Amino acid sequence: MADSATPQSPEAGSVPTSVTIRTLFGDKEFLWDKAIYFPTGIKGFPDHNVFALANFPGESNNTFILMQSLTEPELAFIVAPYNMESNSIKPEHLAQAFTIHGIKKNEGAVLLIVTLHKPEDGGETSMSVNLRAPIIIDTSRQAAYQHLLPDTSYSYHQTLGG
Repeated sequence: MADSATPQSPEAGSVPTSVTIRTLFGDKEFLWDKAIYFPTGIKGFPDHNVFALANFPGESNNTFILMQSLTEPELAFIVAPYNMESNSIKPEHLAQAFTIHGIKKNEGAVLLIVTLHKPEDGGETSMSVNLRAPIIIDTSRQAAYQHLLPDTSYSYHQTLGG
């Protein structure tokens, strides 16, 4: 999803405080101290552990967010903040996930990975979210985990809209 990463020009011997990555939406600067660390990576990308979140240009209601790898410019995901009041995921399953990862309820957030589906026949593109493996974030530690929920009734491709 991106072309290149360029650390900001630090003074000799200092550690860069940010990285500029060419995303699909142009160059975007990400601060290292705002990064989210995935100790075990993301499913399918276990060696990619450092990501940052950015709003899409012109997106004022934050329906979708860019989750950009800070170490691999080509790796980025579209994610959607999960509405805790929707009950698409049972509250007890989220509470269990928070407990497993040592996250206090008031310090946790949930993101869902979005997939775009473009039919081969050229029909209308649709979107789905992965309810089965949400991203659980500890906002106080800036740590995140893609948590596989044990209930197999959750879909990896829950259609949005319709």
